[in-house]
Amino acid sequence: MSSVASTLLEEMNRDGFVVLDRHFSAEELAEVDRELTRFFDERTEALKREGDSGISRAGEIVFDSHLAERSDILRGFVTSPKMVALTTALLGPDVDLYWNQIVYKSPETEKQFPWHQDDAYTPVDPSPYLTLWIAVNDATLENGCISVLPGSHTRGLIPHSQTPEGWAGHSLDDPDQGRPVPVAAGSVIAFWSLTLHKSGPNRSEGVRKAYVVQFCKAGTVRAEDRVPVDIQIPVSREGQAVRPHTA
Repeated sequence: MSSVASTLLEEMNRDGFVVLDRHFSAEELAEVDRELTRFFDERTEALKREGDSGISRAGEIVFDSHLAERSDILRGFVTSPKMVALTTALLGPDVDLYWNQIVYKSPETEKQFPWHQDDAYTPVDPSPYLTLWIAVNDATLENGCISVLPGSHTRGLIPHSQTPEGWAGHSLDDPDQGRPVPVAAGSVIAFWSLTLHKSGPNRSEGVRKAYVVQFCKAGTVRAEDRVPVDIQIPVSREGQAVRPHTA
């Protein structure tokens, strides 16, 4: 393992997260941004026709998942050399794409997305897996950047309760509200699936755009029943990309 990779892993294991400032250039993100916007527009129109779906609400917050499985452009992005290098540094040589989704937050009421661990939605083994929160545009305090609770990953999977906004594992009224992490477009906030995180309300005049890409070790199973997770895009084996990068 290189010294850079070793330092990243050390920071992740200590704090539960690490920030990679402007990891992707504007040029690298341009085509990805256009593709994500296409999915966002399609999802928004569907929500307008059919009404709210889960925690997606047109004009407020929009989720849409399994995008790389439906787009050659995004498949190329999540299996790109930069992704292979980063994910193998943090997870080891054999990595699969676990989940990917947009989280596009429009200007809305004073709503925060609650503190939660990603593992609370579907506990898996081995845990934790890796979340890469990619800022497609600048994520600021004003438009609802995420906050993290440093060191919270060391507590294991904690009890969560269901809220209208999803699972919550730490009170928004608790005196410890963690650390806000505003980042520039192209930056990546990497954190473990056991790291508590939340996002604030969007008080700006534009949409805060994030692409959330999650990776797991090959062979990961659901903790509840030991059934292998549904993997459609393997990323690396023995530290090498499974398929050539095409984006």
